Amino acid sequence: MKKKLSLKLRISLWFTLFLLLITTAFLAVVMSVYKSYSSSTIKENLTEVVEEEASELEEDDDLRESVISGEEAEVYFLRDDIKLIIYDEDGNRVAGLSLYEELDDEKYQKSDKPKKTEIDGVSYYYYDKKISVRHGTDYYVRGIVKAEVTIFDIAKAHKNVFLLIPILIIIAFLGGYFLTGRFLMPIKKIDETTEEIRLSADLSKRIEFKDNGDELSRLSSHINAMFDTLEDNFEAEKQFTSSASHELRTPVSVILAQCEYAFENADSKEDFLESIASIQKQGYKMSHLIETLLLFTRMEQGTEKYPMEMASLSEIVSSSCEDFGLIADRNIEVITMIEKDVKKEVNKELFGLMVNNLIQNAIRYGKENGHVYVGLKKDGEKVILSVADDGIGMTDEEMSHIWDIFYRGDKSRNSKGLGLGLSLVKKIVKYHNGNINVKSNPGEGSTFICVF
Repeated sequence: MKKKLSLKLRISLWFTLFLLLITTAFLAVVMSVYKSYSSSTIKENLTEVVEEEASELEEDDDLRESVISGEEAEVYFLRDDIKLIIYDEDGNRVAGLSLYEELDDEKYQKSDKPKKTEIDGVSYYYYDKKISVRHGTDYYVRGIVKAEVTIFDIAKAHKNVFLLIPILIIIAFLGGYFLTGRFLMPIKKIDETTEEIRLSADLSKRIEFKDNGDELSRLSSHINAMFDTLEDNFEAEKQFTSSASHELRTPVSVILAQCEYAFENADSKEDFLESIASIQKQGYKMSHLIETLLLFTRMEQGTEKYPMEMASLSEIVSSSCEDFGLIADRNIEVITMIEKDVKKEVNKELFGLMVNNLIQNAIRYGKENGHVYVGLKKDGEKVILSVADDGIGMTDEEMSHIWDIFYRGDKSRNSKGLGLGLSLVKKIVKYHNGNINVKSNPGEGSTFICVF
């Protein structure tokens, strides 16, 4: 299998390629400007040199005669890469370098600007300046120079710069490779930590990072937060499984024990009926537990939709209070403070179940001959439901666990509840986009407040 390039190397290569493209484009622009500037400079220099030489020859008769006669050295006819040729008034070359015979056919034409011609596929500028001679033949000086600067000319003139570019590209690649490694170090730590967690299945491990406020710091923080959630969920699932198994074990044990008793020891119809009644009681308990657990699962996973509709919360709460007022044991009185016509969009079945669980919880942990206070009111756009009792109350430690599934305080272990009621209440409140709080002191009762 072909080995893939590492992210570090790929980023370095892309960075180097991008830098190379930018450098190439920059050089292309510079050379284009340089060529344009050089062309203008060449023409100006050509004009200046030709006019200077023509002026000297025109003013100095001896110099002119020596040049025309060939006595002057040939170096005289070369100035700053500009070749000089002298013609007579008939266009015959009388002095100068004979390198461009094609120019001999170009007759003198008065012009203030250099002209362009092509010789052997190469472009040249040439410029003519007439020499006026008193009492003699007139002459004109022609200067010629290469018209265009090619890339080879530029490279030759600036070879040190062009030799430096590959070195800079290599340095940029090595520097980019080093810096990329530094920048990707947090990703390496993330990879190592997540792989360690995967192999060890230890969700308590976390990614160590410096909080620089950059994207990788936020990524590390978010991954750690995700592991926090996963760890909490797994712990809750383990606790849930353990507690559910424990809660189901007792009724199953009772059912099996009653069955064995009925088979082996029941001698009369009354004994059989007593065993069946005990089995039925445990069966109802298991059925209630299973139905509640299914409701938890459906709400948690969203596998079942509970339709919302505008409903009278006043009627739902009043109905629940009436029902519990009839069956309340230990002579506990349910006192209501319910505003009329309080309406809101809810799922009536879930909302009624929530109210029932709150009232049932208040009755269960209320004191004998005590009271349960149920209130419902509107506060602007909010609806506030409160259920309070004057019973045993709770400590701070107990209040930190009352929303845990299957949790029952030490004082309530002998009660008939399964420890699911308040957990289900919180789930239903959350389903309706509300929040719930509790206030309680040992021996002074508890107050649950739901705000929607």
